Amino acid sequence: MIFRLCISILILNATMVFSQVVIPTSTRVREVESEPREHPIDMQFMSVKLRFQPEQGLVKGMVTHVFIPLRKTVDSIIFDAIDITIKEAMHNGKPVRYRNTGNTIIVYPLNMHWNSTDSISFVYESSPRKGLYFIGWNDTTKRSRTQIWSQGQGIDNRAWIPMYDEMNDKYITETITTFDKEYQVLSNGDLLSAKDNSDGTKTWHYRINKPHAPYLLTLIVGKFAIEKRTSTSGIEHQLYYYPEFPERVEPTYRFSTEMMDWLESYIGIPYPWKTYAQAMVQDFTFGAMENTTATTFGDFSFVDTRGFKDRSYIATNVHELTHQWFGDFITARSQQHLWLQESFATFYPKYFFRRYDGPVMEDAKKLFGEDAYQWNRRGEQNSALSAGEKDRLPIVHPSSGSARIYPKGSTVIDMLMYVYGEEEVRRVIKHYLQAHAYGNVETNDLYLSFQDTLGLSPDWFFEQWLYKGGEPHYSVNYVEVVKEQVKNTVFHIEQIHPQDELTKPFAMPIVVEVYYKDGTKDRKTAWIDKVFQNVLVPNPANKEIAFTLFDPSSNILKRVTFKKTFSELREQVLKAPHMIDRYDALIALKDIDDPAKDEVLSKVYAKETFHAMKSEVVNQMHERKNSTALSIIEKALEDKSEDVRKSALNGFRIIPKEMKSTIENMLKDESYAITTTALEKLSEAFPSDIPFFLEKVGNEIGHYAQIRIKALEIRSGKGDARALDSLIDFAGPSHEFWTRRNAINALKRINTFNEKALWNMLDASWNPNSRLSSPAVETLQYFAQQSERKMLMISAKNSKSNWAPWQKKQWEQILR
Repeated sequence: MIFRLCISILILNATMVFSQVVIPTSTRVREVESEPREHPIDMQFMSVKLRFQPEQGLVKGMVTHVFIPLRKTVDSIIFDAIDITIKEAMHNGKPVRYRNTGNTIIVYPLNMHWNSTDSISFVYESSPRKGLYFIGWNDTTKRSRTQIWSQGQGIDNRAWIPMYDEMNDKYITETITTFDKEYQVLSNGDLLSAKDNSDGTKTWHYRINKPHAPYLLTLIVGKFAIEKRTSTSGIEHQLYYYPEFPERVEPTYRFSTEMMDWLESYIGIPYPWKTYAQAMVQDFTFGAMENTTATTFGDFSFVDTRGFKDRSYIATNVHELTHQWFGDFITARSQQHLWLQESFATFYPKYFFRRYDGPVMEDAKKLFGEDAYQWNRRGEQNSALSAGEKDRLPIVHPSSGSARIYPKGSTVIDMLMYVYGEEEVRRVIKHYLQAHAYGNVETNDLYLSFQDTLGLSPDWFFEQWLYKGGEPHYSVNYVEVVKEQVKNTVFHIEQIHPQDELTKPFAMPIVVEVYYKDGTKDRKTAWIDKVFQNVLVPNPANKEIAFTLFDPSSNILKRVTFKKTFSELREQVLKAPHMIDRYDALIALKDIDDPAKDEVLSKVYAKETFHAMKSEVVNQMHERKNSTALSIIEKALEDKSEDVRKSALNGFRIIPKEMKSTIENMLKDESYAITTTALEKLSEAFPSDIPFFLEKVGNEIGHYAQIRIKALEIRSGKGDARALDSLIDFAGPSHEFWTRRNAINALKRINTFNEKALWNMLDASWNPNSRLSSPAVETLQYFAQQSERKMLMISAKNSKSNWAPWQKKQWEQILR
């Protein structure tokens, strides 16, 4: 409380000074076409009727748009439509003249005027390459899942529906989908009806009750079972899953209702929609997508209890649920304000893990608590700083990049709470949401909520962290001086980052702490806003310094150059209260060699419980290669944390004989990833024992078939033809993309290639998911460097003359 009051007084005083020298808004970094797209009409409602011919990847639809003219006269309306064939166009039910440009449909309506409600309808067909995806329908073996699903963000729904497809107009949508009744259909909002038809099909009618952005329209068709849960506030959750894997539901959807309860309480606004559903799909192009009321996520996150140890969906789950407020309830007006969605959806999961106080199962505890929060925030800070090495674009910019609109923006929200107070910022955000319910927002709306709620004008903060680019780099050292017979610790602080019109010296309240060898400390908060600045901390009792901290717990996004002695780092790594400050000392110890270093690292490993600290000790011990190091590593191989075990195992280039039996036990590890790595490393180090290793692994498959593929890779490398056939099959269209990618990479490692492998890799290279197509193209390029295999590719290319344009493009990449 005292600290917060001091900071508040400091901020208010400094704001009055700093705001006088703030750079004018007109000098902010801007880009052509960064403003929202202009449009002559205001969309109110969109109804889409859909049928599909999935084997041909064909959409047959009818869409009706209801809208109000925004201008006195409207002589044309542009609808976004990529390669869509219009069969019929109508204005208020009557034929209307239109023009199809290939990317847009321009309609020329008659007699449109203010205060009228009009409609435009299209009957159309499309064969989209993006926006809507037909999964598994080309698998001749009929083993793949067969699904249809959409992904609209950024502006891809226009590839399968002619529509106004920009985030600055929000409207109510409904979908009426007719398909095989053996499937389930999910879309936005309420399921109003689901009626069986006489031809073996079924028609599902969904409608959302409030306006949302067009990129959030979703459609999923697949074979699912559904588990229903209810949040404390009464919102029903429909959790879709593959019916053959009921054991995966609990670890995948863990905390789903608890996180809604927490978000409603912490944000202070009830969940803003009537329903909520989640569904996994195969070959999803992103991690997940926050479609309004119906989140889509990749089935690579659909895990059992063992897979949970390697990949948890919880953080992604909270991220997408947060978007139901930030992104769906309120939506950025244009791309340059996208941080208002993604940064908040990155911030709240971090705080959920920090603040949630309900029961947590043992295998999820590493995700929760203050240490996990500090570790997550450090990861965000590192991502933002890495982006700053390439350019210094600001967050509020249409080309700012994912590292800024996700992690950097999240750290900015952290710093808002650090500067103004957590409860204060929560009040601001609640007001901001309420004031713009179901509408569009831009960064200034958040700024105005500070004025309306707290009576503050944080122009200096918004200017340097949002509208300007770069991050501060502080050079810090300290000296002890005697002034007026009182000993003082004087911190010399210099801001050494590039400084120009884009990035000025940063202004922030920064805490410095001095820890003494008697266990006490002194602390001072200073307003740092100049290139050179000194901060004096009195030490009237002439205590001996153990170590010092600049910005303890790392609240501020920054680089710091602060050289310390081995003695200071030893004290800091063993005694600093915050994990992240101990971690910084541990990292700094890497560059210092001292006879006592092994003893310090051993103490850290024995004392710490957080996996990142123990893993870093293990990483450093792998470099030291002495008896103490081997003892720590051996303990780490059996640590209860799978992250620590992974660090211990991955650190070996070649497994030493004395570790063989311990690592053999890891062939039965609870983590699929550890089992796979152990099999690989043991087989490399002890090739004569490969049959034993393979027998011990047995019929294990693993997530994305990673264990099975590694075993097949090893067998194939030894000349097992049946294993090679199986490995090549895993690269084919019967399997989801992560499994295929694992198999393709395995074939590259063993340098094995034949006609079946070629066609499976070609099919992968044509996949719209770049996480599959990119490694497939890279692998084909690798084999194309070998003359005999290149001839095989040329023969395949010449076997067909009617390649599609996108296939021709991939051939050019492969054979360049």
